[in-house]
Amino acid sequence: MRKIVTSVIAGIGLALACGTSVRAQDKELTIFWAEWDPANYLQELVNDYTAETGVKVTVQTTPWPDFQTKAFTEFNAHGDAYDMVVGDSQWLGAGSTQGHYVDLTDFFNKHKLGDVMAPATIKYYAEYPGGSGKYWAIPLEGDAIGWSYRKDWFEDPKEKEAFKAKYGYDLDVPKTYAQLRDIAEFFHRPDQKRYGVAIYTDNSYDAMAMGVESAIFSYGGDLGDYATYKVDGITNSKEAVAGLEMYKELYKFTPPGWGKTFFVEDNQAITGGLAAMSMNFFAFFPPLVNKATNP
Repeated sequence: MRKIVTSVIAGIGLALACGTSVRAQDKELTIFWAEWDPANYLQELVNDYTAETGVKVTVQTTPWPDFQTKAFTEFNAHGDAYDMVVGDSQWLGAGSTQGHYVDLTDFFNKHKLGDVMAPATIKYYAEYPGGSGKYWAIPLEGDAIGWSYRKDWFEDPKEKEAFKAKYGYDLDVPKTYAQLRDIAEFFHRPDQKRYGVAIYTDNSYDAMAMGVESAIFSYGGDLGDYATYKVDGITNSKEAVAGLEMYKELYKFTPPGWGKTFFVEDNQAITGGLAAMSMNFFAFFPPLVNKATNP
């Protein structure tokens, strides 16, 4: 039985999962990840490794909704289907405390990975518990939420004039959530099949949680104290509540039926001409800069 090396995402990091360690003499290795463009880029990288070493590496993927279920089914079965797993960042606690991840502290320190990785990725994708100096994953892909917007709508002189008359400032790329909210309201025109904004709403995995977190953090709120694990007074602070209320407010300006959406739908809101603005993690942006998928 092989140990799985784990990584954690979205942080994403590469992690070893437990069985026996990956053997140097193995001529084939399998890395398990979710199905998205970064996994394709990882395959390109490991193809270079194969050319140098002769060890064939395959990045095996599965759709995002199935990713956690398949990974943890394999973890709990102590299976050997994968040599490495690109674990999602929120798996770090369960992976390390439940015996699924290998302690990589010695490897991490020997190779001085703390000197070459972004500090935030180490803190949130690799170290557990926080501040312990124990590392269970190697940061692989750091991501952040970005916003796309319809330049043709934003730059239309008539729209700019109407917006200025209504809100008292120039229509431009929003710099605050308050401005984003105004712009979403302005462009929300159901009778024209135009809508203000596309946000994450799916609660079957972490989509809506990540969208809400983005707003909470932007308002100065947080989810808890990472040293003491205290949540009361933090998760429900006035800053966190303000961020949550703003996210709820934005939902009023989404396209119809926007109650279970994630990256695919938010991209389609732009490529299909539905919404003025759309949120997505940057790793999901490739379809937006591809003329074949985004007119």
